[in-house]
Amino acid sequence: MSTGIYLKTAGDLVREALRDATITGAEMPVENVDFARGTTALNDLLAHWQAQGIHLWSHTEAVLPLNPSQASYDIGLSGTHCFTNYVFTTVRTAAILGATTLEVTSTTGMTNGDFIGVELSNGTRQWTTLTIVDSDTVTLGAALTASSTAGAEVYTYTAKIDQPVRVLDARYAYNQTDYEIPMRQQSRKEYYDQPNKTVQGASNLWYYDRQLTTGKLLIWPLANICKNVIRFTFIRPQYVTEDQIEDILIPSEWYLPLKWAVAADLAVGNGVDLQRQQLIEQKAALSLQNALDNDVEVEAWSIQPDNR
Repeated sequence: MSTGIYLKTAGDLVREALRDATITGAEMPVENVDFARGTTALNDLLAHWQAQGIHLWSHTEAVLPLNPSQASYDIGLSGTHCFTNYVFTTVRTAAILGATTLEVTSTTGMTNGDFIGVELSNGTRQWTTLTIVDSDTVTLGAALTASSTAGAEVYTYTAKIDQPVRVLDARYAYNQTDYEIPMRQQSRKEYYDQPNKTVQGASNLWYYDRQLTTGKLLIWPLANICKNVIRFTFIRPQYVTEDQIEDILIPSEWYLPLKWAVAADLAVGNGVDLQRQQLIEQKAALSLQNALDNDVEVEAWSIQPDNR
């Protein structure tokens, strides 16, 4: 008996949907044109469900090291240095201006080619790439533009985050190890109505402006040193399938409602019998509601004694 994770490929789900919609016979091979339409319907529905707020499994935590006097940060694959999985360490031995090697507390968890952000003595952070030399030394892809003292903060990571569909909340910390302070979300009007957007201090307000390819996270007040950091919860985009052998990246309890939703979408444009169409739509609605009932975050609760 297997207790592994249940996975389903895009090709398997599309074929099931086509057969349940009676567009393809149960024992008949799927025509290429039907399969292409099914794949398009699958990806359209995944994107549509995300727009409806069906995305609890897509909530992710990100870290954004701040830059002094910077108000707006481009968030996405081509944006600023913002990441989920990372290594935090410190400079072990002070490095001088122009240094191309850096001694750190540990290189554990780092990978050749990772981005590295080094706190410099002038209060800024320099980003470049790294090559591991040994357990506590790395070679830098670019020479340091200023000196770095022992104990200075160092971040390394492999990949920037995708453009968030939505930022849900954010917390500010003076440095990587400091306590987090919740920040308040502002509307576009509230942010741009602020008379002075260059004030520096502990950031306590944020506004996320989602663009087509790269989002913008705007904060206030602005950081005054590069140690300041924001951690935020965001909804990552739903990955669409590009090949029929790819696994669909959703929880397995959503396979059934997704299959029936694809079948219903395909049936509309393929002349499926009206009675069959209605049955498919009913099964799609019921299975979707059952999945939604499970897609609920558990809220904190407590029991208190009745002192009457």
